[in-house]
Amino acid sequence: MSRFIAVIFLVFTFCFPAISFCEVVDRIIAIVNDDILTLKEAEKYVQIETQGKYVSVNEYFRNIQLREKISALIDGILIKQQARKLKIDVSDKEVDRVVENIKKQYLINDEQLKSKLKEEGINYKDFYEGIRMNTVRGRVMAQAISPDVIVTDKILKEYYDKHTDEFRDEEYRLQQIFISNRTANAQQKMLTAYNLLKEGTPFEEVAKQFSEDPSASHGGDIGYVKKGELVPGLKEAIGALAPGGYTEILTTPYGFHVLRLAEVKKGNTLPFDDVKGKIHERIVVVESEKRYKEYMEKLKQSAYIEVKI
Repeated sequence: MSRFIAVIFLVFTFCFPAISFCEVVDRIIAIVNDDILTLKEAEKYVQIETQGKYVSVNEYFRNIQLREKISALIDGILIKQQARKLKIDVSDKEVDRVVENIKKQYLINDEQLKSKLKEEGINYKDFYEGIRMNTVRGRVMAQAISPDVIVTDKILKEYYDKHTDEFRDEEYRLQQIFISNRTANAQQKMLTAYNLLKEGTPFEEVAKQFSEDPSASHGGDIGYVKKGELVPGLKEAIGALAPGGYTEILTTPYGFHVLRLAEVKKGNTLPFDDVKGKIHERIVVVESEKRYKEYMEKLKQSAYIEVKI
């Protein structure tokens, strides 16, 4: 789960952590048709990195990172306006279903999700509304641009031939620390083990001390596992690691896990028919993003936009 929040917020572009700064006088920083964007509102969505406090309001306004983010915030306002025109709405029940799917994908429960968000300085309400807005964005796009991206077998095969290295069946050599959920104070024991890892204790030592898996005596080494054999949540977590890295605490029906990626071994190239669907999805995503950018440019050209910083 080490890249859990990064992955989530590359997708949910309307949700950013709230940052606390010195007191700033509020003012309008952008006008988008009939809507306005204020500095206080921008604070909620824009993460501005600074080594010290701003000495004046003008210094705050001059911050280049804020100006760079304004375009993305304006996109969000334009999408909301289009959603109103198209009478598109997303209910709480629909958002709840997305949240549940996220928890299932990353093998975490509600408490763990909120804890991780808190660690990242992200308010749960903002996260929740970010999901709502991302869903709204998708529905606006579905109505506003052609939903059908035609991808022929010829296009798929050409892509496959040019990217064969991407379709090799990888094998991961993994190490594991596992504590059964039947163990008393299992979660606390795993937290203790994980904190030792963060302090720099070698993975092998922690595995020998805490892991309940038979591999514990071998430093948690469970050998090579094919990427395709991993369950989706573990596949995502391992796929985000570089050799030598380890996941955050993962929860499965069996208990708590921390996995370390010791080595990646490339296998044979997967047959075209086995990856055809994945290639199709990839091409559709790229084309959809291209159409989205074109659509947003058209909206901006026809809108009244005034940036005041």
